[in-house]
Amino acid sequence: MALGSNAGSNSVTHLSTSHVYHYQYSSIHDAIDGFYASSKRGNDRTELRQELLGLKQPHFPVLFDGKFHLWNTDSTPVICPHSVSLSDRSYVHVANNRIKGNRPVDIGYDYSVIGLNARSALYNGVQAAWNLPLSVVRIETNQVRGECTAKQINTLLADLQTNLGSDLVVNALDRQYATPEYIADTYEQSNLVNVIRLKSNRRVYVQLDEQQIQARRTANTDNRGANAVYGKKYKLNEVDSWEVEGQDAPHQTQEFGVQMGNGRKVVIRICCWKNRLLRSKRGKNMKDKPFDLMSVQVLDAQTHEPIYKRRMWLGLWGKRKDELELEQVYWAYRLRFDEEHSFRFCKQNLLMDSFQTPELEHLDNWMEIVHLAYWLLWVAKEECTCYGGVQKWQQYDPNYLKRREFQLPPTPAQVQRQLESIMVH
Repeated sequence: MALGSNAGSNSVTHLSTSHVYHYQYSSIHDAIDGFYASSKRGNDRTELRQELLGLKQPHFPVLFDGKFHLWNTDSTPVICPHSVSLSDRSYVHVANNRIKGNRPVDIGYDYSVIGLNARSALYNGVQAAWNLPLSVVRIETNQVRGECTAKQINTLLADLQTNLGSDLVVNALDRQYATPEYIADTYEQSNLVNVIRLKSNRRVYVQLDEQQIQARRTANTDNRGANAVYGKKYKLNEVDSWEVEGQDAPHQTQEFGVQMGNGRKVVIRICCWKNRLLRSKRGKNMKDKPFDLMSVQVLDAQTHEPIYKRRMWLGLWGKRKDELELEQVYWAYRLRFDEEHSFRFCKQNLLMDSFQTPELEHLDNWMEIVHLAYWLLWVAKEECTCYGGVQKWQQYDPNYLKRREFQLPPTPAQVQRQLESIMVH
């Protein structure tokens, strides 16, 4: 409660001065230590994970567009450069490099977070970027990122099986997850569809059909080796040189209008090629895991010329991928950036990277507590209004005015500013 209503504390200990915190500052350590103790409950956090999901499930938002749950998965660094007593620290990527020429790295931990997107299908930037954390796992130095995240996804789907039933889950991920380790280990999930960005220099292959496979076999005079699976190779950065007929032509094309955050109206053009393959690598078989390849272009509404030099490439994996429309795939990935908003909010307002401890287990506990505070804000939004919690200079923001006009939920920052008065009074 003190963390959720934090009004300016810059350290975890300073939260004890909050009006809703009725204990001494020393009890903060006891609360974090007692949140989960491996000495008493073992190293397996299964029971704790299920208990936390039990608290969150009654407050899940409605299905996105009435058709699926929209998840966003990414990792965020927690920097601990001077905590020499903490074990298993490693180099982590830090994007905000202020000094030109410095390497964008630091020392700390990477935490993999699966978030549940809470936007409705209004398709605009007016709504608050709520992204509710479902699961957080620290990526150890001896773990491969894709394998760790795949295990996290599979575990979460198993824990939510009763709650989700046959509902479709669409998971949006950045290009660092377009690896055989992640794709192969999650492909067998019957109700999961992964929307993953691909690098523009990636190579993809056509999946051969039965007739083409048989023709290759017949042409093989010595009849040695396995049946061919991979057909023609395509380089994504050479898309302009692809032919426009036969298997090089897109199977689907769709255009629709969008208004960008700065108010500019543009046209989104999506081209989709069915049944493409990636190469098997590092012992992960990709021969039987076809995907839909999509290119996304942003065009000027008047001239219909591309605004950006490069296209955005997306891959769609999953046994139920044909249930999604091209426009839904676009919005599923575009709203992935709401997780970046939640990372920034948790670090700036919920002290996610401000906890100093010599115990790695306490750091893991703190990450769970921070995410519970975020869920508390989500639940408390029903008691708040979009009129409150706004600074004077924010009252003229166009997005704020539209949220008031359409009676949309307030932002996490607005709820945080009103939470203490709600709990006290």
